[in-house]
Amino acid sequence: MSSAAPTTKSSFEEKKDVSSSPAPQEVAKAEQELAQQVAEALPDGGLQAWMTVIATFLASFMAFGTGNVWGIYQDAYTTRPDSRFVDVSLFKISFVGGTAVGFGFAVGPFGNILVSKFGIRAPILLGVLMMAVALELASIATKYWELLLSQGIMFGIGSSLAYIPAIGLPSQWFDKRRGLATGIASSGSGVGAVILSPIVQSSIDNLGIPWALRIVGFLCFACGMVSLALLRQRVASHKQVQYKVFDLQVLKVPMYPLYLVFAFLQFFGYVTPVFFIPGYCTALGISNPNTSAVLSVTAAVNSIGRIIAGRVADHWGVLNVMISFNFLSGIMVLAVWLPAKNIGDMMGFGVLWGLFSGAYWALSVPTSAKIVGMERLGSAAAIQFLMNVIPPIFAAPIGARIISGTSSSAGVFQDSREAYKYVIVFCALTPIVASLLLVPVRLHFSKKLLAKV
Repeated sequence: MSSAAPTTKSSFEEKKDVSSSPAPQEVAKAEQELAQQVAEALPDGGLQAWMTVIATFLASFMAFGTGNVWGIYQDAYTTRPDSRFVDVSLFKISFVGGTAVGFGFAVGPFGNILVSKFGIRAPILLGVLMMAVALELASIATKYWELLLSQGIMFGIGSSLAYIPAIGLPSQWFDKRRGLATGIASSGSGVGAVILSPIVQSSIDNLGIPWALRIVGFLCFACGMVSLALLRQRVASHKQVQYKVFDLQVLKVPMYPLYLVFAFLQFFGYVTPVFFIPGYCTALGISNPNTSAVLSVTAAVNSIGRIIAGRVADHWGVLNVMISFNFLSGIMVLAVWLPAKNIGDMMGFGVLWGLFSGAYWALSVPTSAKIVGMERLGSAAAIQFLMNVIPPIFAAPIGARIISGTSSSAGVFQDSREAYKYVIVFCALTPIVASLLLVPVRLHFSKKLLAKV
C-alpha cells in the first residue's frame, strides 16, 4: 500500500500536466503571433536590400543576357567556314537557342527542393556551375546532339536554377519600391545583351567560336560568384516564404490560373519579335552591322523600360502597368513594325517596342505576390515561370511556318518583306489578347478605374 501512494500521486501530477498543456489551436495561434512579431516591416532599402538587387541583376545578366546574344552564335554556326555545324540546317540550330531559353524556366519547382533543404544559395551555385561548364562543353562539341545538350539543355537548366530563386528576393526586401527594385534586377538580361554582343562578335571574329564560348563561360562563372557573395535573404522571409515543388493550393487562389494563362500567351509576343527582327531587317536590305545595331538599341531600351515599368508600378499598381505596357507593346508592333520599310523605321520600332515589352520581366514576380501573397511567392513564382518554357522553344518554328505559309499563298519569296506580314500580326495579337485576359484579374481587386492595383 505504501508503494501505491507515490504511484497514484505521480499519475495525478501527470494528468494535471497534460490537462494544463495548451490545446493545438492555442499553439497554432501562438505560433502565428510569434511569426507576426518576428516579421519586421519591409526595410524598403538599405545596404543589404540593394546588395540583393545587384546580386539578382547579375543573375539575370548571366542567365538571360547570355541567351539574348544567341543570334550571333546562330549566324556563326550556320555561315562561318570554320564552324563545326555549317552543314546543320538553320531550323535545327535554332532549337539550341530556343531550348536554352525555354529550359531557363523549366526547373524552378525542383530548385525549390534545394532551397528548402540547403538554403537559397544552393540552387544558384549549382546553376552557375552548370552554365559555365555547359559553355565549356559547347566549345569542344563536334556533333549537333552535343551542342543541343550543352549550350541548349544544360545551359538552360543552369540558368533556371540560378535565376528563378534569385528573382524573388527583391520582393522580400521592398514594399513601396518593390516594382523599381525588381525592374532594376530584371534589367540585367537586357544590359547583358548590350555588353555581351560586341564581346561575343569580336571573340568569334578574332579567336573563333570555341574561344567565344569559353570567354562567356568564364564571365558567367565570375558574375555568379559575385552574385552569391552579395545576395541576402531576410530572416523573417526565410521563415515565412514557402518553397515547395508543386504547391497545387496556389492554383486555387482566385484569378491566379488566369494569370498563368496570361504569362504563357504574352511570352510568345516577347520572344517571337526577338527571333524575327534580324530576318526582317535582312528582307529590307539592311546590312548586318546595322541589324546588330537595331538589336542593341532594342535590348538597351528594353532594360530601361523594365526600370520605368517598375517605378511607375510603385505609384500606379503592378496590374495596371502590366496590362497597359503589354497592350501598348502589341500596338507598337502594328503601328511601327508592320509598315516599317527602312532602318530608321526599325530603329523607331526598337525604341518603342523595347520600352513597353519588358514589363513582364520587371513585374511578373510582384504581380504573383499581389495575387497569392508573400507566403506562397516562392512556389507561385516557380509555377508561373513554367508557363514560359514552351513559347521560346516553339516560337521560331511557329513563326517560320507562318512566313512559309504567307510566302506560298501570296506567291512571294520567304526573305521578302511581304512574307513577314502575318507573323508580325501574330506578334501584335498575342500581347494584346494576353492583356485583355488580365483585366478580370485587375477587376477582382478593385472595380474603380483609377485605383492603384
